[in-house]
Amino acid sequence: MIITIARQCGCGAVHVGKLLAEHYGIPFYTRKTLMDMAREHGVLDEMESFFDERPVDELLFAMSSLGEPQKALTEKPIQVLTDMIGQENCIIIGRCGNYIFRDRKDLVSVFLKGNLEERIANIRHEEGLGRLEAEEFVEHADDCRIAYHKYYTGLTWGNADDYDICLDTVRLGTEKTASIIEQYIGLL
Repeated sequence: MIITIARQCGCGAVHVGKLLAEHYGIPFYTRKTLMDMAREHGVLDEMESFFDERPVDELLFAMSSLGEPQKALTEKPIQVLTDMIGQENCIIIGRCGNYIFRDRKDLVSVFLKGNLEERIANIRHEEGLGRLEAEEFVEHADDCRIAYHKYYTGLTWGNADDYDICLDTVRLGTEKTASIIEQYIGLL
């Protein structure tokens, strides 16, 4: 089983992922752990924007790609991640996982969301930021995720049709969110 978690900034997705990983006894991959894996495979330098989940500046990328079609440029990091994970049971935060692993029959794709003001409050607490800084942090992170997802998949990030289950983590809390995901999986 592979569980992919896309999320709005400040929704507690990492905590949800950790709870699920503990429950199922499977690896949990975050930005940092995926970057470490990419480094071990010798591909991080070439694809750091993908593994760091940074949106690509399409104009600069096009200029540096020397005429390679965009599809070829976006497929390479997707293939590398697919090869790194293989058929392993795991949980992945972000990295267009719902799209990349869409052909796996054991995929459970999740999108976590929440009220903007409460997400800002969560980031203020987690990062020790002032109100305005936290708001800018959340909005910037979400904007980057929108652009990143669109670039690599052509899909609209957060569109419910592209996920198995969408939950409001801010309202539910991370423990209840993880429990609902576990219940959903149990019904499959």
